[in-house]
Amino acid sequence: MYPGEFDALFGQIAHLFALKTIAEKQSVSGNFPRYNPETPIWDVLGSDLVAHEYIEIGSGRVVSTKRFLRKPIRILFFLLLAEFEGRLFRIEELRGKDISELNEGNLNDFVRNLSESEELLRFQTEYPTRAEFHEDMKALSAFRNIIMHVNKKLEREVKLETLVKRKRQAVKVLSALQQILDKMKHDGGF
Repeated sequence: MYPGEFDALFGQIAHLFALKTIAEKQSVSGNFPRYNPETPIWDVLGSDLVAHEYIEIGSGRVVSTKRFLRKPIRILFFLLLAEFEGRLFRIEELRGKDISELNEGNLNDFVRNLSESEELLRFQTEYPTRAEFHEDMKALSAFRNIIMHVNKKLEREVKLETLVKRKRQAVKVLSALQQILDKMKHDGGF
């Protein structure tokens, strides 16, 4: 996808998963944040969310923060991770790697190849150090296994704090990868 197209596509899909789609009619006591029922789940997934058990959306409906670990979030992370892999693939392709060889590669190889390239890492401004960039990419690569394989690990073992952190990492890594791609395309490859 061209720069900006993924963001537009992701935004459209994220808006399909509004809070109202996972809300329940339930009476809960406490002081919980209140959101518009049309607010996308993705937009609410932030560090302030982890302190609350519920979110109120009006009309006696609430969203349990535990429900954030279900299918809508899995789908959105699936999209982010597919784009993550795609950008890593395009970087390797622009470096002159044979596509048939790349098709047989795996995500860990792409992460390692990029992390070892000091020149490419200078093309991005999101991360001040190679180590930080590498750690975030490794975290996303490991998280990929939880998202891509349908199991209950996401719902039962991943903490909401981890989900918020992976969201932040994914957005930051995708930005850095796009900066690298833009610079490589501007300079005519590697």
